[in-house]
Amino acid sequence: MMKIELKTNIKKASGIFLLAFSLSTIGNAQSISSLKNLNSPYDEQHPVISPTEEIFFSVGYHPDNIGGETDFGDIWMTKKSDNGDWSKPSHIKSLSTDGNDVVVGFPDALTVYVYHSGSGNGLKQGIHQYARFGSEWNYVRPLEMGNFRNQGTHFSGRLSQDRSVIIMSMKSFGSYGNEDIYVSRQIREGNWTSPQNLGADINTFSQELTPSLSKDLKTLYFSTNSNTSNSGRNVYSSTRLNDSWESWSKPRAIEKVNSSGAELSYVVHEDLDNLALYTSTQNSEGFGDLMMVMHQIEDEVPVEETLAIQNSNEEIEERIEVEVKNENEVAESQVENIESTNEATVTSSISEASIEVIETSIDSAMTYVEKTKPILDYKVLDANTNKPIPYLITYTNRQGIKKTAGSFSMIESALEENSLDRFAITSNGYIPRDFSAEDWKNSETEVITMMPVKAGASMVLNNIQFNRGTSDFADSRSIQLLDDLVDFMKTNPSLRIRLDGHTDNVGDPQLNKELSMNRASKIRGYLTLKGIDFERIRIAGWGGSKPIADTSTEEGRALNRRVELVIERLK
Repeated sequence: MMKIELKTNIKKASGIFLLAFSLSTIGNAQSISSLKNLNSPYDEQHPVISPTEEIFFSVGYHPDNIGGETDFGDIWMTKKSDNGDWSKPSHIKSLSTDGNDVVVGFPDALTVYVYHSGSGNGLKQGIHQYARFGSEWNYVRPLEMGNFRNQGTHFSGRLSQDRSVIIMSMKSFGSYGNEDIYVSRQIREGNWTSPQNLGADINTFSQELTPSLSKDLKTLYFSTNSNTSNSGRNVYSSTRLNDSWESWSKPRAIEKVNSSGAELSYVVHEDLDNLALYTSTQNSEGFGDLMMVMHQIEDEVPVEETLAIQNSNEEIEERIEVEVKNENEVAESQVENIESTNEATVTSSISEASIEVIETSIDSAMTYVEKTKPILDYKVLDANTNKPIPYLITYTNRQGIKKTAGSFSMIESALEENSLDRFAITSNGYIPRDFSAEDWKNSETEVITMMPVKAGASMVLNNIQFNRGTSDFADSRSIQLLDDLVDFMKTNPSLRIRLDGHTDNVGDPQLNKELSMNRASKIRGYLTLKGIDFERIRIAGWGGSKPIADTSTEEGRALNRRVELVIERLK
């Protein structure tokens, strides 16, 4: 049985780690718990976690919905209060219509995709993009998705964790019966492929609903009523067998969560020890309630398959034992022969002079090894005076856990263990420095210089990455760096900065200028979302007009694609 420990003193890197609160309410890995303070007498469905520590979900038939008590679903949201409790869910009217509304996912902290069924407010059926400004969501545009069309009333879908695909359920072209599961792949920002049916390995003449994908896009979780008799919809998993989207293993029921009610919206958060969220109608008179459980892979495997695997493993182990025993007997015999031969040869041939040479060689080799060991005598200096300054090192490991390092030797150890993702060096009155594991591996310097906080000082935000050709943040590491930047701005409340966006010189100059401005604007939007005054941040977009490296090579163009932070004034 898995032991679960709640660590309240560790800050996680991504928004999904906010769910650590739930571990304290689950007695053990086998328990199922209801999120009681988020549930209501109405229909809670399709929970999605934002990168800024909120849970968005649809609530159906609520009298406060825009369409009233007959409205299939409006968007509601909850977040942590100052005392650590979950706030009363609030109705997000700016993301809702009088039709069916479903949050599909967050490309980044300031962008959300929402499905609308089509309604009287003029928004056509499909998935739409919104941008957050402060606490409000503003409409941006519909996603172009080829021949997307939902011919039924149900829709569910999720953006994959790497933001490359949207997996969805609806009744559409090529459906086998009722709702089927489809996949759409991103072509470029705002453009996606036409939905592709996953085929007969997954879809049936019954309903296949609320799909989600594992982090590596190999495991599909979904609900169906195709294999149930007296119960409602049950949760299943299936494994993708190749690079196509039409070849899947036989679906396996996740028996732990399936009940006489309907279980939907099963999502596994691998970065939080496989915590799974889902909804169930078992105890809610036909309406869904939000639930959670610790997902375990062995729960998916039928008993007969487990026994077959166990027997096969035992046979393999027996064969290995016999083969190893035989090989060891032969090896021991060979060693005895070699030892007896060497004993006579070595005794007669090694002189005292030879022994002295060998000892000298060993001493020289040890001296060489000691000289070539990494010297952990790193220095952190003021960039102007070259004098040492006090500093603090914080690092993030591969699991997204942020810690404080007492010395550079801890960074080196984490690097050797391949557990280091990135680390930052901060000092009061200086612009922080950030290093990824890759940066540090390739660095040969033992001196880190820090630029004092003063007008005109600047730094390149190297490790804040965007998806190619877009202003969407590329990964959770970028969010971590933005959070560090928020801390820097809060520590220096009088600071005024400018964010300069730059691209390479490839493509249309006007489009490049717009892209560079949008990226700077996206960073400002995140900072203001986290409480930094809008007036403290100016932005500019320069396109490819201000290169810092050779524009004729890919390496140079990569360096030219950047956002720079420039300190304009201190007061």
